[in-house]
Parts: sequence; C-alpha cells; structure tokens
Amino acid sequence: MKKLFILLLFILPVLVLARNVLVFPNADVYYPGDYEDLAVYIGNTFESIRQKAIDLIGNDPGRINIVLLDKGTDTNGVALPFNHKTIHIYLWPSDAALSNRLNVSNFYRQLLIHEFTHIVHLTYTTGIPAFISRILLGTELLSPQNLSPFIEGVTVFAESTSYLSEGRLNNPLWGRELAYQNYVAGVFPDLAYALTVSREDYRSGALYYNYMAAFYDYLVRRFGIDAVKDFHRERAGRLLPVIGTITSAKNAFGATLDDLYSDWEKEVALRSTAYATLTEIKTIENGQIMDMAGTGEGVVFSYIRNGEVSAWVGAYDRGLGEITDSGFDRRLSDFGATSLKWKDGSTYLMTSVAERGRVSREIWQQRSSINVRLLDKGEMSAFDVFDGKLVTAVYNKKEGVSTVYFDKMEVLRLPWLVRDMIVTEDGSYVMLLSRNGTNGAIGFFGEGELKIILDDPYMKGRGIDVRNGLVVYTAAYEAGYMDAFAVDLSTGEIYRLTEGANLEKAVLSEDYIYGFGQSRLAKGMSIYRFDYSAVPYEVKEVESDSFEPAESEYESGDYLKKAFLHFVNPILRAPLIEYDGKDFSLGFLFLNMSLDGEHTLTVNPSFNLGTLKPSLTVQYSGRIIGGIDLALDLNLGKTDLPLGSAGISAELFQMPINPSTRFRSSATLQIDTSGNLSMKVPLSLGGNIFNLTLNPGLRLTAGKIGLILSLDALFVPTLGTLVEIGVGFDEEFYWYAGAAQVLFRIDRGWSPLLFFKEVGLGAKVLGKNLAFDGALVYLFANAGTTIGLGDLYPKIGFSYYNGKFGFYFSIEGTP
Repeated sequence: MKKLFILLLFILPVLVLARNVLVFPNADVYYPGDYEDLAVYIGNTFESIRQKAIDLIGNDPGRINIVLLDKGTDTNGVALPFNHKTIHIYLWPSDAALSNRLNVSNFYRQLLIHEFTHIVHLTYTTGIPAFISRILLGTELLSPQNLSPFIEGVTVFAESTSYLSEGRLNNPLWGRELAYQNYVAGVFPDLAYALTVSREDYRSGALYYNYMAAFYDYLVRRFGIDAVKDFHRERAGRLLPVIGTITSAKNAFGATLDDLYSDWEKEVALRSTAYATLTEIKTIENGQIMDMAGTGEGVVFSYIRNGEVSAWVGAYDRGLGEITDSGFDRRLSDFGATSLKWKDGSTYLMTSVAERGRVSREIWQQRSSINVRLLDKGEMSAFDVFDGKLVTAVYNKKEGVSTVYFDKMEVLRLPWLVRDMIVTEDGSYVMLLSRNGTNGAIGFFGEGELKIILDDPYMKGRGIDVRNGLVVYTAAYEAGYMDAFAVDLSTGEIYRLTEGANLEKAVLSEDYIYGFGQSRLAKGMSIYRFDYSAVPYEVKEVESDSFEPAESEYESGDYLKKAFLHFVNPILRAPLIEYDGKDFSLGFLFLNMSLDGEHTLTVNPSFNLGTLKPSLTVQYSGRIIGGIDLALDLNLGKTDLPLGSAGISAELFQMPINPSTRFRSSATLQIDTSGNLSMKVPLSLGGNIFNLTLNPGLRLTAGKIGLILSLDALFVPTLGTLVEIGVGFDEEFYWYAGAAQVLFRIDRGWSPLLFFKEVGLGAKVLGKNLAFDGALVYLFANAGTTIGLGDLYPKIGFSYYNGKFGFYFSIEGTP
C-alpha cells in the first residue's frame, strides 16, 4: 500500500498534465492536444532565434523544454532554468494596455528570445559555483547569475534586437525615452532603487526591466558586446553576492556599476534636452493612465495609483475620471479598467479577472458610481457599443483568428488580433489590428468588405479614435517620439496632429487633441492637450518585418515517458543535517517539479544517529484541475507525525459586485491517519482598498469536534496607511488590531545590496477573551534588497506582555 501511494505521487502529475510533445533538434515542445500547428510554429521559431540569444551571452545551455499553456487572456512567459531548463509560453498575445507596453511585431518570437535568454544567462555557471550547484546539489538554483543586476535587463535588450517595432527598448513611451522624460521631470531613479523592484512606484517592473535594459544598452554601446559578455563570464564563477558583482564589473568595464550608472545618467541628461515640456492638464501622480476615450466635449480616462501600501499588501487606488474642454475635472468612480468606451452618457469598461487558474475579460456599463451592470464575459480583445448593443472581438488563439460579434451575432472573421474597435454612425467598423509582421494596421469593414487602409511596420499606440472621417492613432514614425497622426478613411492620406510628444493614445474633441503619456513635470503619467492642427505627413518607408522561421525537422515524442522522466529527475538534491532537540539526523532532500510547474514532490530520507532508525517523508502538492489543489504527505518512521495526511482546497465561486469589488468563496479540507480533520469555508469580500474575510470551520481532534471562526478586515485609508483588525474563536476567543503609517522617505542605498525606502510607525494590540494580552509599538524601515530577496522590514520599538515592558526588535517581510 505504501509503495502504491509513493508510485501514485509520481504518476499523478503526469496523468493530470495530459499533453503531447514534439521533439525538435534543441527543444521538446509540449502542447495541449489541439494546438499542434501552433506548437510547430513555436518550435521552428525557437530554432530560428536560438543562436542569437547564445551569441548575446556567450553560453550554450543545450536542450530545453517549451511548455505551451492556455491561461485564457493572460499574456506572459516564464523561464524556469532550475526546472531542467523549461520555458512556459502563455498563448494569449499582448493586447489592450500591454499591446503598447509589451510592443511586438512577432509575439512568439519576442517571448521566446526573452525567455530563452533567461535560460542562457541563468545557466551560465563555471568554476567552484558550478561544482557546488550542479555536481553536489544537482541544481541551477545556486547560479551566481541569480545575483546579477541584469537578470531582466539582458532579456529586454535581447528582445529589442529583432525589429524596430519590437522590444521594450524600442518603445518611445517605456524604453530609453522613459528615462529621458523622467529626467526632465526630476524623477530619474538611483541604480539601487531600480534594482529593488519597487512596487510602490508607478513604474514598478519597468524600473527593473526597462531601466536596467537601457543601462545595459549603454554598456553595450560604450564598451561593446564582448565586454558585456566578459561581465557575464566573470559573474559565472563568483558565488558571493556583493563582492562578485563589484569585481565582475571592475574586471569587465574598469569601473563599478554605480560609477557607470552615473555616467549613463549624464548621457540621459544630455538627451533629455530634446524633450520639451508640453501642456499637461491632468497628472496622475505616481500613477499610470490605462486608457482614455473621447466624449465629444472632453475625455474620460482610467488610472491606477501606487503607494507604499502597494508594496505592503498589493493595494492600489484605481479610478475613472473625466475632463472637459472647459477644464472641469471630476472623479467618476473607483473602478479600474484596461479599456474604456463612452457612449450616450455611459462609460463602458473592460476589466481582467482571474478565476480557477484562468484569466478572462468582463465588460461593464457604468451610468453612475452606483449604477453599474455586467454586460458580457469571455476571451475578448476589444469592444464597442453601437445603438445600445454590445460589439465584441473574440480571439481564437489556436487559429489566430478574431470573430466580431454584434449583440452575439457574428459579423465577420478576420486573421488578425483586434486591438481596438470603433463602430461608426453608419454601422461600419474601424479596427486597430495586429499579427505577425505588423505591430499595428488600421482596417475598415463596411458593405461586407474588409479593407486594410493603413499597413506600415511602425509601432502603434494602444487604441484609435474616429472623427469626421479621420482615424486618429499614435505611431513611432520618428525615432524617440510617439506622436498623434490621422489617416483619412476615404483617401488614405496621413496627417500629423502633434510634434515632439510621446503619447500612448490620442482622441479628438470639438476643439482639442487629447493624449496621455509619461509626465515631463512630475512622477506619474499625464493627460496632454493640444490645439487642433492637421498637417499632411509622408511616412518614411522602412524594410518590413519579413521574419519567417526556418522549418526544422521534428517528430512526435512519447509524452508520458518524457513527462515522467522529467518529474522523477530532481531539480535539487541536497544533504541535510537535522537536530530535533535530542538527536542529530543525516539525510537527503530531493525536490521534484512537473513540466508545468504546478506539481512538486519532496522526498526526504534520513537516519537518526541517536535511535539508529531510518525515516522517510514524502510531500506532494499540485493543481489537479482549475481551482482545485491537492496536498499529500507520507511519514514513515516519524513517531511524532501521523503516517499520512491529505489536504484539498477548491475555489467554489466568484460573484462580481461591481468592476472593483468581488465576493469569493473557497473551501479547504484536511485529514490525517490519526483521525484528525479540519474543514474551512472562507468567504471574502474584496475591493481596491479593503478586504473582509469570514472564515468558519470545524475541527475534529481526538474524537472531539470544535468550532473555528474568524473575521479579518484590512483597510487602506491612504496609500501610506494600513489598518488591520480581526476577531476569532479557536478553542478560545481572541482579537487583534494593528496599523502602519508612513512617516517619511529615506530613498538612499547602495546598489550591490540595499536601498532604504520609507520609515514608518507601527502598532499592534492583542487580546484573549475580553482581556488585554499584549501590545507592540515600533518604528520600521523598508530595506529593499537589490539581490532578489524582496523587501525586508527591520522593526525596533517596545513591547508590553504579561504586565511587563520590553525591548522589541525583528526583521519581517511586512510592516
């Protein structure tokens, strides 16, 4: 029975992940059953870009695994070098805001070169680190490259080498020009700050990704690619975090990275003089503007603001606002939106929601902040409203085809991704489109015929507007800028609407041109306004993106065999010495992971030197199907633990209250061979700045049934304030309350290790039954690490327990 249990732990992840595999010369491509054509294309694309990534770093990692995952409308790629060099490719292409911020000409080419560069970089290990990591521990987890400041910088640099409209360095809003405009606004970050992945900053990951890529690009331009490869080679053999980075930079470049970053800042200062301040009528301080739609008399817009609490608990200030031509400015609601439309006095919002492991889109109508209704849900890339009816574009990832529906009735199918769509007064469709080789084209559908009226290879913004026969869009026709342009629907003639701007999107009102982009006056994004002007413009012809992957030989593989052998091959094997307070034990730890990363198995055999008895612990955790997770434990020879235990958790349902608030329910059940059982059914109501969780449950221990009940509340009054309160019953009644408040910012650091951000005041009180039990009052600092350890919060203050005052100090992961 025990052998059968262990065998089940190895086979279950393989059976759950029922897939197929194609064997290419340098990769195994795993895919769901009906994605074979796409798997072939991705395999050929990988073989075509593989050598470029190797040449950029100077390391050949050998064969890899590529796993195609259908996560709904989630756009992403993940590199897991420690999981036997595996890449995950999420199949939904970049659309909505990501269509601009993750600009592509060929989506899968960009994802593959980005993620494979991670594999090439993070498996580059030599010397003593290679001996310790690979020979002794059998893992890539301890690669010195994990301590490199360029983990994402080198990959963004790599993705930007394919074509002029692809890669974040080639993005005039979020690439090199982000640094130039930030410098004009006086918010150019320190190197240490950029390396801390500051979630309290509106640029967030763009600091660690885009800024570090621009700095990396500076090093390549100044010293040459060979010198940068020397840096990677030096880093590959140095295990120490701080000294290794300093020494590698000095040997490769003759200076520290801090000094070189200061040199780059001087170049940024010089180039920033080309970016004059423009008319900014609304700035979202420390926030992003996600979309904007014209109302005829102004614009409505959606935004999201960051603050310290964003880093603490993931809370953000989301909202919709309106600005009129006369300057009237108001907040419409606290709803966030990835895409916006305005029709007949109503604002329509498209949002993204995650449910049971998949991401989908919801479309809402808002008449007022309290009058909202859900119109549709599904895998939609764009929408509009015409004559009170909803028009949607649904994208089929398998076929690369969009279907446009008018009030659920099919209107047309087209081999493009529809990024934005407007239905004109006569019922015609104007669409912003993209597909391999074209970052943004403009299509017109009327009288049963689809016409492409603009199809140049330049990068386009995230959306379009239509007014008086002109289609308004933004484009990077001139290096370093992304201005507003318009194309005449009838003649195809192009007009320039702005000059010297960097706009993600532009719309027209009766008298003005509105657009949004990075602020040149403050930290955040702004809405710009320009007087209306339309000057004929001729687009400079450039060579098109003619990438077609070379056809490689491939064959179907034995999925069950490959997946099983992958899972039983540990990603870590480490000797362990344990002490239980009485005896020492010697053992080994084996960690195994499935191809999709959703199943892990830990095997820990050991031998007790005191009792001279062996023991074995086996732990499995994994996602069986969407929203259902399973955990199994087996303990042999551990007298203080039950022989076996099992736990299952499931997401029961979600109920949207409005675009920002959802009611969720889940269930967890745990049992063991000692007869113990516990069951909980958490119910939560969460919004932008609050979360309430009621957690009722039962526990069966030693034949006795006990009630478990808790109510926890979290509130964010401001983006620098956090309040938590809770009550509960678990054998006895308990209660607690706590708060944290930012006092001031330090914003000083040292790039090889730390960057000190904010200092704050925290307090917490605890009680049991109706009695006061204890309290803490402390100062805390946010010490953001620059070596991938996240934010650490050292705390110092006073405690009061059992009627006595004491000194309090700790280092924790939250304030």
